[in-house]
Amino acid sequence: DMVTFVERLQQIKTLDDVEVQMHRAKAYVMRLKRSAKAAETLQEKLDIGQQIKEAERVLRNMRRSVFDIEDAIMQGLPATSLVKC
Repeated sequence: DMVTFVERLQQIKTLDDVEVQMHRAKAYVMRLKRSAKAAETLQEKLDIGQQIKEAERVLRNMRRSVFDIEDAIMQGLPATSLVKC
């Protein structure tokens, strides 16, 4: 099941959680890529391709924000404080 950037941020409470969520996001992308290779029909591959795009976007956002997330945690703010509503 797809985990959004905001949902990943909600899971982060400590600096160690940042690493855990980065790892999980990357593992999810890799899992999807393996499923795409194993897909039997073109439609399955296309559907999984869309999921891969979304998962890679989440991973990119995580990587781009990692220092801001760590700064927020060290200041005692929730990681979700980075998300502008």
